[in-house]
Amino acid sequence: MLDTKREWDLPVSKFVSAYEAHKAGRLDEAERGYRGVLKAEPRNADAWHLSGVLAQQRGQAATAVQNIERALSISGPNAAYLSNLGVSLQAAGRSAEAVQKLEQALALDPRSYGALFALGNALRSLDRLEDAAARYTQAIALQPANASAHNNLGNTMQALGRLNEAAASFQKAIALQPNHGRAHYNLGVVLKDAGKLERAAACFQQALAIMPDLVEAHINFGAVLHDLGHLDEAIAHARTAIALNPKDPAPFNNLGAALRDKGQFDEAMESYAKALALRPTMAEARHNEGVALQITGRDDEALERFQNAHGLKADFVEAELNAALLMLMRGDFKAGWEAYECRWRRNVPELGLRDFPYPPWRGEGGEGAVLVWGEQGVGDKVLYASMIPDVIARGHKVVMETDKRLISLFERSFPGVKAVAKQNPPDEATQRSDIRWQSSLASLGQWLRPDLTRFPAHNGYLAADEQRRASYRAQLETLSNGRLIVGVSWISRAAKIGLHKTLDLLQWAPILQARDVQFVDLQYGDTTAERAALEKELGISIAHIDGLDLREDIDGVAALAAACDLVISVSSTTAHLAAALGRPTWILIPAGAGNLWYWMRETDHTPWYPSATLFRQSKHGAWQDVIARVTESLRKHP
Repeated sequence: MLDTKREWDLPVSKFVSAYEAHKAGRLDEAERGYRGVLKAEPRNADAWHLSGVLAQQRGQAATAVQNIERALSISGPNAAYLSNLGVSLQAAGRSAEAVQKLEQALALDPRSYGALFALGNALRSLDRLEDAAARYTQAIALQPANASAHNNLGNTMQALGRLNEAAASFQKAIALQPNHGRAHYNLGVVLKDAGKLERAAACFQQALAIMPDLVEAHINFGAVLHDLGHLDEAIAHARTAIALNPKDPAPFNNLGAALRDKGQFDEAMESYAKALALRPTMAEARHNEGVALQITGRDDEALERFQNAHGLKADFVEAELNAALLMLMRGDFKAGWEAYECRWRRNVPELGLRDFPYPPWRGEGGEGAVLVWGEQGVGDKVLYASMIPDVIARGHKVVMETDKRLISLFERSFPGVKAVAKQNPPDEATQRSDIRWQSSLASLGQWLRPDLTRFPAHNGYLAADEQRRASYRAQLETLSNGRLIVGVSWISRAAKIGLHKTLDLLQWAPILQARDVQFVDLQYGDTTAERAALEKELGISIAHIDGLDLREDIDGVAALAAACDLVISVSSTTAHLAAALGRPTWILIPAGAGNLWYWMRETDHTPWYPSATLFRQSKHGAWQDVIARVTESLRKHP
């Protein structure tokens, strides 16, 4: 860094002209000038110092260190020299020495912003993150309007996992310097990690408007667009990143993921192969090969890739998790459940990990209550709740912490169970004196569903509100005039994979044109426009129960589903509810992403729901054949 405050004692003719050229960015002229000064005055400390600064600006870190050390050997302790020496040592990869020199600089000048900022950088490179954050904070106190310090503090907070503080720092940097492309990019990364994908995409877009050649912004923007389902745009950004840096394996990996989700599996595998050719130890690309192989039914090869990816990166929980899910999908429940416990090592708040002060339940019988807490989405909670009767059968009372929308349904369905809403601090019922054990819902499977023989036959384990069911049935019978009453749900709003499980309502036209059928809206969310378009274009009316909130009133949805003769649904909460109630349920299953493990492989049934029939895609994205088979089955339905 160029010290513009120092008063120079050297003759104006040579030194000042070199110094002015340096400040103006005319580095070749400045270098010749400093060389001339040093030829005439070999012990000119200032000339040695600034020639070192110039070398640092040119990326010549070793020369910079050598020249600034020469300056210090002549001048003795000097805060500005030590500060710039620290910067040069850091650039040379000698971070520990940089910290030492920068601390010496601060001992001489405690209010040196440059030394504090550089010390923060050096400490961060040594993973001394708390110390780095303290130094950036001190630098900000001296220069609160300096956007770079806020940006670097944000990077440090992000590395510490303090995402809210990181976001606040990046936002401050942007407020101070709206064209700070890196701050926009960094904020996007934080938002992406927090699952706020739309906002992250906007940040990456802004970063690229400022820095069009920022490769990592293209990579991350493409990844977010891929998660949001904008696959063509994701592919375009991945290709741009490749063009900017063809030796970076990351965009090849991202390109493969987007191509995979478009169903272009051969091209995806080629892209992963290119990533691995550039970096053979890239665990992410090896893992993504496994995902593509699993989608195409090559399970043995997929499992090998997942295990190989975990071998390349010991803390690669996603690879472990996908291996576990593949085992479960194939019916290898004993190994699959055990491996599935790796999910708690992921930093995913929505999984619902709870820290209750009880030992885990491992299938014990006897007296004492078990606290069972829900995890993942409403549909998953419904599915795993099928194991609650088994816990009760072992002599236990059960306290369930779950989504508040499921409380009345679960308490009615499982007599004696106390259900409470998840909250912080936890409901007082979770502190009952008779509770001896705790377990997440899915973890019950390790002890209660170790193989297919342990899945009980049942006619439904959930019980709808009979009064509401009867009321809805009466309304529907009035509308149907004796026709078959069929509930329908065509959208999954699950993050990331919902797009692959969703159809446009008009794609259902062959089903909805079936004769002697009254269709009923079971789709959560506002479907007014879609139903109106269907009626306008095809003259088909889907019955909708006014006043029933199909998203928030889960007990009401259960009652309405129970009032139907048949439910046809994509893989969603609606499908879980209907099948758990024991209603005949036809579920449309995608071939790729969205084919969740509990729908199993190559079968039209699942052991979880005896009343469900599965209609699977024959290939990724191919709904037309599924619709045709459902239509034909409905035509033959008694």
